[in-house]
Amino acid sequence: MTWAADPKAVLWCVTFTRDIAPEEVLARYGADLQCARVMSQREAEDLASASYQRGAEGSVLRAGSLPGWSFCFEEFGVLGVMPETLSQLSRDTEALCVLRGGDGTHRFEHWKEGRCAEAFEPGFVSTRPDPPHPWWDTVEEQRAAAGPAYVGLAPVVQAVADYTGAVLDDDTVRGQLLSVLLEEPWASGPPQSPSHPQDSGLPTDEPVRPDAADAGRIPATGKFYASGVQQDPAGDGPRRGCGRPG
Repeated sequence: MTWAADPKAVLWCVTFTRDIAPEEVLARYGADLQCARVMSQREAEDLASASYQRGAEGSVLRAGSLPGWSFCFEEFGVLGVMPETLSQLSRDTEALCVLRGGDGTHRFEHWKEGRCAEAFEPGFVSTRPDPPHPWWDTVEEQRAAAGPAYVGLAPVVQAVADYTGAVLDDDTVRGQLLSVLLEEPWASGPPQSPSHPQDSGLPTDEPVRPDAADAGRIPATGKFYASGVQQDPAGDGPRRGCGRPG
């Protein structure tokens, strides 16, 4: 899994969803499956580049299968860490997300049945969720075992592999995957599944929506911070998003 430790990687996001097919994963992101086709990593990069040159904001989603799970990999995209996406992915199942943020903000999230169960920035104690926090504990154990050498987010991805029993290896990430360009997320209307409104600044009887102010919304280009990592109005840095087990 050298892709997870590559220091040259600027921005990527990967989700893992239990017991649904790659096609269903893309549909839950809001993609048009009629536009999806199997392509290599290089072809996906060319597709993203062409979109950028047109001045369009978008993300290339690349989905595939692992034993018992499906994954979706975005390079230079962050749709997978948006609460609206994770709420949909985890509907009637569970989903995991690992983000390497372009601004240095990395993120792990675990969602079950449409709600966030645990979320944090690996290695940053200030983002540690209230106990119990089994994922935090597991990731910290993996980080400690890796030692002081730069290992990127490999310990986090290894923790995911141990949990799922399936490894997302280099050949799979770089190989032929069902891919689609999603330029306008939720063009037919945002998903309505509730998240953790008490963590998003919304009234507690309102669901999290992509047009809600300060609700963790992120353009596909990743210009803003990651889902759930909201900037403290006092200027003291990021504060936790959904970090309380649901």
